[in-house]
Amino acid sequence: MLDLLERTYRTTEKVLADIPADRWTAPSPCAEWIVRDVAGHLVWAMDTFARSVAGEPILDSYELGDDPVADYRAVADRCLAAFADPAVLAAEHPFPPGPTPGSVIATISLSESLVHGWDLAKGAGLPYEPDPDAVVLLRASQDDAPPPAGMYAPPVPVPAGASPFVVLLAYAGRVA
Repeated sequence: MLDLLERTYRTTEKVLADIPADRWTAPSPCAEWIVRDVAGHLVWAMDTFARSVAGEPILDSYELGDDPVADYRAVADRCLAAFADPAVLAAEHPFPPGPTPGSVIATISLSESLVHGWDLAKGAGLPYEPDPDAVVLLRASQDDAPPPAGMYAPPVPVPAGASPFVVLLAYAGRVA
């Protein structure tokens, strides 16, 4: 898991670093959010994961600074350090909607980074190559039930013969 997290975090970090200045205000695949809003949400979510497993209070919001790449790198590094501890992955942590194993929080973090990495790339007009092993793991963690309400946009139909990544995006309410 740690290797998948690191690879996915670094892919998303590269997307953030490559966003041209004029694309931060471009619409994103996330309804009513521009690219900068997605980056702010992702940094807040990653901060939430790190705080949850550290037993720290979760912030209600996060103000993205002048250097979104540095903000993201800091929370990604904090998550990697936390999830490197097998005891953190095995333990239950306070997390909305209730106590959650660290391994589940790490999987959610992987999903957030991968899906929102794609959102950022799509909104900024950049290419995005997801880690295929991360896609396989995340697809395996999905079941036939829709995702929890409010976690993603409602699932969208999947085209025939779609790749596992397109299926993953469709589950998260995205049209590739």
